[in-house]
Order: sequence, then structure tokens, then C-alpha cells
Amino acid sequence: MGMGGEQGRSLLWSPYFELLAFLVTSARGLVDEPQVYGPLRLLDAAVKLIDIMEKEGIVTSELKELRRLILEKSNLVMVDERAFIDFLDELSKKIAEIIKKDLENVQTRQEPS
Repeated sequence: MGMGGEQGRSLLWSPYFELLAFLVTSARGLVDEPQVYGPLRLLDAAVKLIDIMEKEGIVTSELKELRRLILEKSNLVMVDERAFIDFLDELSKKIAEIIKKDLENVQTRQEPS
């Protein structure tokens, strides 16, 4: 298999490769950047992943809302570190709610009628 992937397509056009490249180069950048930039870079990756999921038709309204919040509030890292950390806590709770809702939906579908 060559650099073009299994079907001859360039990796450069793959959203997965784009995310991979972002994560690897971010890891390197974080060595020299302030510690608080780590969470910011991960939020950036989360937005990119939600974008990929949307293009594949597997994004939910909750994930779109999560992306909106990230885009709206990520700048807190530059002006109010405590508020940014509180925002990260809020996002973590929202992810937990999404997981809980999805698990409940799966259980409902599996219950015998």
C-alpha cells in the first residue's frame, strides 16, 4: 500500500487524517505552550470531530449544541481561566448527559415488547 491509501485516494483529503495531523502537531506544540492551551487544543479537536460526524450524517442536535458552546466559549481561556475551567466542567456534564440519554435509548430498543 502506498501513500495514497488503499484505494489510491490521497490521505490529504481525508477528514480523519486532518484530525490525526492536528492531534500530532498539537501534541508537539504543547511542549512549548502554556499548560492551559492543552484543553483548548482538545476542544478544537472536538469541534473538528463533530464536523466530521455531521458530514457523515451521524451528528445529533446535542452534539451540534456542544459544538456551538465550544465555539462560543473557548475564548474564555484567554480572559478568565477559572471561567474556562468551569466551562470544561459544564461540557463534561453535557457529555455525561448525552451518554446517559443514548444508553437509555439503547435499553428501550432492546426491551422485549
